[in-house]
Amino acid sequence: MSCNKIIVISIFGSSINEVSNNRTKNIINALKNRELYVKYITVDFDHTTKKYKKKNIDNNTIYIHVPSYTQNISFKRIYSHLIFAIKLNKYLIDLKEKPSAIYCTMPTTMAAYISGKYCKRYGIKFVIDVIDLWPDSLLPLTSFKRILFFTTLPWRWFTIQAYKMADVILGESKKYALEAAKYNPLVPVYPFYLGVDVDKVNSILVKNDLEIAKNENEIWIAYAGSLGTSYDFETLIRSTSTLNNIIDYKLWFVGDGVARCTIEKMLQKYCVNAEITGFLSYEHLLKYLSYCDIAINIFRKDTKVVHSYKFNDYVATQCFILNSLEGETADMIEEYQIGLNFDFEDNSLDKVLLECISNWDKYHSWKINNRRLIAELLDKRKIYSKISSVLIE
Repeated sequence: MSCNKIIVISIFGSSINEVSNNRTKNIINALKNRELYVKYITVDFDHTTKKYKKKNIDNNTIYIHVPSYTQNISFKRIYSHLIFAIKLNKYLIDLKEKPSAIYCTMPTTMAAYISGKYCKRYGIKFVIDVIDLWPDSLLPLTSFKRILFFTTLPWRWFTIQAYKMADVILGESKKYALEAAKYNPLVPVYPFYLGVDVDKVNSILVKNDLEIAKNENEIWIAYAGSLGTSYDFETLIRSTSTLNNIIDYKLWFVGDGVARCTIEKMLQKYCVNAEITGFLSYEHLLKYLSYCDIAINIFRKDTKVVHSYKFNDYVATQCFILNSLEGETADMIEEYQIGLNFDFEDNSLDKVLLECISNWDKYHSWKINNRRLIAELLDKRKIYSKISSVLIE
């Protein structure tokens, strides 16, 4: 067994050479900074673009071929994840030199289960990082919740078994980490947020030569990231339409995804002044956000998500944030005064958006408070130095 070799497993990771704020990439870089040998295992299919990746020549990255899929919630996607787990199992069994630790993100469940079994067999440290609560988080996305609940009971069993096999539990939020810890209460538990590197973001914005023309009197409102099935775009668009004939505004969808056609139809229906950028590099995404005044962090009602990746990008670019997530993100919004929370009942988005616009001189000054939040909770350098220590101790 190699005392300084760590295997990192994640289906959602981007290329190590790609500029992004990706959790897996951040962890790999932190480990490499400690002069550790890291082998990164991922898939060759990009979940965001629904295209196969352009592989970078890197002997330390293993791309496992998996079937493609077009829908986020589909049997083809589940099948793709199962194929990854099967091929991952073969790869691990064939290893001649065993690692000192395996780090695996959850989801996917079966990859974590396979990795946990392997680690227990050979006495290897097994670290899980819970970034979403599958399959429970999928229930709000379907109209057949009761059917899906019972059909995913085997899936839930494998998830719990993976939790139980972990020697260390990480989580992308306190809620995620503690959910896994309920089934494995005796192991160390560390909740770590995605984090923000202020110096890197500032450098990207300064060096980026993308030209964006903004009318001086317009308020720009942004939604950034995947146009997927987890988000309530109709509430976002309908609420924004209440600003028609009140102020000059523009709604930006900074990204792309499977819901694009549906969004375009809703924009026409509600007569909203908006634009969809399509897929962008991370540098261009940050550039667009830096021009925006307000950013919307909206998910579907009853979501299990408590802290999103896009929230970190909104904070990094000092947007005023309107947020629907309950729990930790809502607490940050209130404590640090970086935005306003809304819900899907009395304190609805349209009311909060009008409150924000009506008192924009006041709320505009709150944007600077994002810096204090980063310094105290979301400083990436502090976060990932701790995570790397957890993996090698």
